[in-house]
Amino acid sequence: MTRGRQRVIVLGLGAVVAVAGVAAAQAGGGEQYLDGIRDAYRSAAGGWRAQLIPIAQRTFMLLAAIEFCVSGLVWTIKRDALDDLAAKFLLKFTVIAFLLTLITSFDVWFPAILNGFATAGEQVIGRGTMSPDTIIGVGASLAYSIMSSISLTVLARDPLIGAFGLVCALAVAAAYIIVAIQVLLVMIESYVVVLGGGVLFLGFASSRWTAAMADHVIGYAIFLGARISLLYLLVGVGMDVTQRFVDVIAGASIFAEPARLLQITGATLAFAYLVARVPYDVAWKLTGQQSIGLAQALRALS
Repeated sequence: MTRGRQRVIVLGLGAVVAVAGVAAAQAGGGEQYLDGIRDAYRSAAGGWRAQLIPIAQRTFMLLAAIEFCVSGLVWTIKRDALDDLAAKFLLKFTVIAFLLTLITSFDVWFPAILNGFATAGEQVIGRGTMSPDTIIGVGASLAYSIMSSISLTVLARDPLIGAFGLVCALAVAAAYIIVAIQVLLVMIESYVVVLGGGVLFLGFASSRWTAAMADHVIGYAIFLGARISLLYLLVGVGMDVTQRFVDVIAGASIFAEPARLLQITGATLAFAYLVARVPYDVAWKLTGQQSIGLAQALRALS
């Protein structure tokens, strides 16, 4: 046996051991890895929100005072009728009071936006919250099934078969890691940006010069909600389809027909690409330009 062939065999055996270790770690013990990161940010976001709400309220009141001073100066220069001035003042006061209520009741309405979209996705696919660790566990099982299909006899006869199987197994594992990271990123983004730090930017809603920041936060919450809902749909269908590949690999000599293994690898990579692109692109096209026009409303009432 040549030295090059020995190296390929050793590499193949090492890959089998590595993938088996990942699969065993996912199957037993109940440890949390990516799920633990997700839960840590979710817990931290609640603490951030409790500390940022008073800061947002103080910022809001300061900017509201400046806004009323500027509006009073404009009303004085224009010299409108007293009835018109009273109507504008009342409308502006009502708008600003409503915006302050949004900050005070942030815990009620902002999470409801995201949870509503997520619940819709859960009901459609019939599953609970997406688990990045579970997604990686499925990828590890599929990659391990590919590697375990490489017998030592076949590997010794043709090292290229082992190299081909190794590349496919690594590609499958990478695809599932990409899917899991996409799910993790969207969840953490919703916890940190919207449920945690987003309330601070609502504090800028009471001024015509800074209201666009609060406007963008509200639009961004709707965008993230739509993205999460679409992510549930794509991940739910993709997991159902790709989990069947384990039975396909186990029920046939996968290396007797290389095209089949390549098709499985391509399907998992396509799954990862769809999850990475479609939810973001579609949600942005549907909600990316969403605006409630806070700045325009404040300017119109001056």
